[in-house]
Amino acid sequence: MEVYLVNPPVLGVLEPWYDTPSFGRTALAYLAGYLRQYPGFDNTIIDAKFERLNFNQVLERILQLNPNLVGFTAFTNEIKPAAYQAFKVKQVLSETVTVIGGVHVTSLPSQTLEEFPSFDIGVVGEGEISFYELCSALREGKPLGNIPGLVYRMNGEIRQTSQRERILDQDSIPFPAWDLMPKAETYFIQSIRGCPFNCLFCMNPNGKVARKRSVGRVIQEIELIIRSYHPERISFGDELFNVDMKRTHELLDAMIENKIGERVQWDVQTHVDFVDDALFAKFKKANLTRVELGVETGEEKSLKKMGKGTDLEAIKRACDSARNARVKIGTFLLFGQPNETVDSLKKTINLAAKINPELPMFGLMTPYPGTEVARMDANGEGGYRLLTTDWDEYNKQIGGAMEFANLTRRQIEWMQILGYLRVYTHNHRYIDLIKFLWEYRKGAFEVIRKIITGKDKLIELVRKLADYDHVLKRDSPVSINTLITAREKWQIVQQTELKRAKEIKADLML
Repeated sequence: MEVYLVNPPVLGVLEPWYDTPSFGRTALAYLAGYLRQYPGFDNTIIDAKFERLNFNQVLERILQLNPNLVGFTAFTNEIKPAAYQAFKVKQVLSETVTVIGGVHVTSLPSQTLEEFPSFDIGVVGEGEISFYELCSALREGKPLGNIPGLVYRMNGEIRQTSQRERILDQDSIPFPAWDLMPKAETYFIQSIRGCPFNCLFCMNPNGKVARKRSVGRVIQEIELIIRSYHPERISFGDELFNVDMKRTHELLDAMIENKIGERVQWDVQTHVDFVDDALFAKFKKANLTRVELGVETGEEKSLKKMGKGTDLEAIKRACDSARNARVKIGTFLLFGQPNETVDSLKKTINLAAKINPELPMFGLMTPYPGTEVARMDANGEGGYRLLTTDWDEYNKQIGGAMEFANLTRRQIEWMQILGYLRVYTHNHRYIDLIKFLWEYRKGAFEVIRKIITGKDKLIELVRKLADYDHVLKRDSPVSINTLITAREKWQIVQQTELKRAKEIKADLML
C-alpha cells in the first residue's frame, strides 16, 4: 500500500518562521515511523513548507507514485490549503483516499468533513495507532466503524467512532522517520507529550497527563539525529520540558555525560514555576542555548484568570535565576487577553523590557477551535467579538479572526511593534535590534503593511490561486454554537483521559 504524508504548502510567506521553517513536520515523521514497523506499507513524506514547494509541485510528486492514500496534517490556519491540495489530488486520482489529521480536525471532527468535501476521512486525536489501523482496514477492505479515533463518510453521512485512548507508554512509539525527509538545520525532539495546565488560549491537544519517554530513549534519539543528520540545533517540543524535576535532572546529567551541548545547539520551553537556581545552573553546565518561558502578560489579574497557575513574582524570580546562571531566555507574550486595555498592554511591554529577554516574542490572541478563548469569543465574553471562521485568518502574529471591545485591532498591532522596540531600546541593545529586524524583516514588513494599508484580513496580503475560493466555497460554515460546544466536548475528552491515566498508570501523575 502506497501512503503519502503531506504538510501542505502555504498561500504566501507572511510569517517566515512558520511558513518557511528550518525543520520538518514532526507529526508526519512520527506517523511514518510508526507505520513502517508493519510490513506492506510504503511511506513517502512531502513537507511542502520545509521544502518550499507549491501546490502544483506537490501534486506532481504525488502523481509519480499514484498512492492509495494521501494523508495531510494541518493546524487551524493550514486547514484550507490542505483541503485545496486534497481537492487537486482527487481531481486526477479520484480513487485515492484523502485523510486529514492534526489539531483542527481533532477540535472539529464532523464539521471539518462537512466544510471540506475533499477529505474522505479524519484522524481525531493522537494519530499513530488510529492511522495504522485505518491503513490496514483500507488495504484489507474492512469496515472503519470499529476503529477508535476516526471520522468518515458512509452512505452520504458523516460518522464518528469512539475516542482513541492516548498512548501512555511513550517508549513504545518508534523514532520518527527523519530519514524520509531532507536533512534539516533543526530537529524537534518530543520527550514529553502533555501538560497539566489549562491555559485559556491553548487546546492542549496532547492532554493534561504528561506522558514521559525514558531518559535513555531520549538520549538515543538525540545521538541518532546528531550522528546521521549533523543539525545546527535540537529543539525540545515538549509543552513543559521539566514537568518532572527528578527526571529533568537525570536527563540533563545524561546530556552532560554525552556532551550533547558541545556538539549541537539545543533549547527548551517551560513554565516559570518549574525552574529554580539549581536547574538553571545545570542548564548552563549542559550548554543550553536558550530556555523559552511562557510569560504571556504583565497584568496580574489576567495571569490569575489564565489557567497557567503563575503570577508576576514567579515570572520575575524565574528570569532572575536565569540571569544569575547566565542562561539566555526567550519569552512568549500574548496580546489580547480577556478585557485587554491599553494600560494592561503597557504593563506587558514594561514587564518585557524589565525582564529583557534575549528573544522577546509578542503574539496576538487567536481563538483556535477547542480553546477556552474560542468559546469566549463565540459567546461574546471577555470583550471579544468573533469576526470570521475563515481559517486562513487564524495566524497568531498577524491574523484577523477576532476583535476586542476596548481596543481596535490596529492599536494592538502597533503595540506589538512598540513592544519589540521597547525591549531593545530600553536596554540599549541597538545592535541586537538591528539583527532582530533583519532576521524577521519579512514578518515585520507584513505587520506594518497590514496596518498602513488598513487591510483587516490577512488573506488580502497574499495572492490567492485563481480557483482557491471556488474550490473552498463554504456550503457548511462552522456555526457559533459549534465553537462553543467544541470546547465543552474537548473538556470531556480531557477529563476522561485524566481519569484513565490515574487508574492504570498513576506514576505519571504529579
